Amino acid sequence: MYGQAASVLTRADIHKIRHYVQHKHGDLPTERRAEIVADAMQRIVLRQLPEFQKDEQLIVMKKLLREVVAGEGIPVSEAHIFEASMSLDVDQPDVILPLHKWTETRLGMTIDFRLFREAVNEGRRLAAEPSLGMPAWDAVIGTAGLRGEQRNEEGVELEKPLGLTGLPFSQRQRKAVVYSAMIALLCAAMLLYGWRLLHPQAVHVAQPPVVMKLPEPMPSVMKPQNALPDNLRFVEVDRTRLVQYLRAKKSLLAEEPYLGAILRAAQAHDIHPLLMFAITGQEQAFVPKTAKNAKQIANNPFNVYYSWQAFNTTIEESARIAGNTINRLSYKRPANVDAIQWINREYAQDENWSTGVNSILRTMVASIMTDK
Repeated sequence: MYGQAASVLTRADIHKIRHYVQHKHGDLPTERRAEIVADAMQRIVLRQLPEFQKDEQLIVMKKLLREVVAGEGIPVSEAHIFEASMSLDVDQPDVILPLHKWTETRLGMTIDFRLFREAVNEGRRLAAEPSLGMPAWDAVIGTAGLRGEQRNEEGVELEKPLGLTGLPFSQRQRKAVVYSAMIALLCAAMLLYGWRLLHPQAVHVAQPPVVMKLPEPMPSVMKPQNALPDNLRFVEVDRTRLVQYLRAKKSLLAEEPYLGAILRAAQAHDIHPLLMFAITGQEQAFVPKTAKNAKQIANNPFNVYYSWQAFNTTIEESARIAGNTINRLSYKRPANVDAIQWINREYAQDENWSTGVNSILRTMVASIMTDK
């Protein structure tokens, strides 16, 4: 359903911003260019958010960056904004009123406030139950059929939606029909979901025991989460030698919680741990303890979402996002293209990024994985 919502920040927008910054500010350091790109993207999205208070806008913005742009790697749409807004206290007037106004503007129609509040409550339930597979924006689209009028930019009333024009019903009756249909659809979805969870299993009558030899259990095979070559898939590394290597770099990542978080993310995403650390080496020189703001940088040593300044979070979250990003970018790689070079096309603006990561990775493998 997200694909049917209007885009707010498209892939074309992101490409244009990157291209412009690369040519306009090519003489600046990579990190500074990343900050400019991140700031431009934030400005685009912020201009199209509801007129919440500044704190509420930042909450929605961070949720969009964390779960949509960085997590899913897809453009931001109005559906994403509405769903992210469900994390706010929508019962407060300074939230529900701007959201109502924003929704009417985005849909180009007037929506009865009472019905909109009901749609928001339903949207909040849908956002809290991702297993239902229904975006919160669907609740608003359903309510859109109940509004009084739809007008274009010149204020001219448009044809009634959902094919209701011309039906032998009064406007009140049309609203009742559409509202009933929407409620029936949602109830059906809820009942189906509940049935799948609670439907009792069939009762089997006990049979006399039969002695038989059971086959050997087949080993469970996890479906690969990425398309990385085997040499970049997860393997156990000598933790002691890894720590020694990082300490030689005076790296803060040799300590907890950073070391453990990166190793866990590598295993969870089936990525070679040394590749994860090599990226931190390329992005932040392994975060030396002597660096200014070292502890802040160590929260996002991968520079996910362009820089640690633009997206400062926890090491657990940045490692998870880095793992998701590597996995997503690993697919559809031509057979004759190096895997890290293929990831480079979106992970970093610097075309030589993959050269640096590969060089660091080879050094780490020789030092940590090779028998001495």
